[in-house]
Amino acid sequence: MKLLAIDTSTDFLSLAVMDGNDVLARIHRSEPRSHSSLLVPMIDEVLKMSGVELKALDGFCLSIGPGSFTGLRIGVTTIKGLGVITKKPIVVVPTLDVIAQNAKRFHGIICTVLDARKAKAYACIYRSDGKGLKKLSKVLLAPVAGIVKILSCYDEVLFLGDFADKIAPQLSGARVMEGAWQPRPEVVGILGLEYFKKKRFVKAEDLEPSYIYSKECDVTGR
Repeated sequence: MKLLAIDTSTDFLSLAVMDGNDVLARIHRSEPRSHSSLLVPMIDEVLKMSGVELKALDGFCLSIGPGSFTGLRIGVTTIKGLGVITKKPIVVVPTLDVIAQNAKRFHGIICTVLDARKAKAYACIYRSDGKGLKKLSKVLLAPVAGIVKILSCYDEVLFLGDFADKIAPQLSGARVMEGAWQPRPEVVGILGLEYFKKKRFVKAEDLEPSYIYSKECDVTGR
């Protein structure tokens, strides 16, 4: 199954053409405030790199948020247009799940955190056994003190994301993952493939960014 996977939720523009779990072509680079002008040309570029034509794709995977409002809108608008034009199915994956995969080899509690502005962060909590992740919470939208309070029951927490350095120092036993944390397009594709297998498709006309507001946030377990 050949899929185009895209993430536009951060300053990075990330695209991959996947054949199952195999990466045929990949672009992942920092392009702050350039998503609107570069995304479509980069889709053309990554398709040419892969040798796969747009009409030969089986569908599209999109990292849906939360994240940059502007970036998410651009990604949604582009995939919505491609879905209408090609009539190929679309699946979406949560951005914080994609980020968390960068730390899946860690054993213990992982918390992905992105800057939500106004002194708040988007966060999600996971438990890793070194092979896979179990999600322990829905997406949270809270100030630093609120996230610290939720995580205070754990002896050790690994943070990753653009808000990690602001939260980790406030929590005993916390540390920040070294290295790149940004969402990787191949992970979008691998997670999206599972959604395709389960036929969890989103109609192009129903596609909307996951912005996350306070009423949608809750903790579901430990």
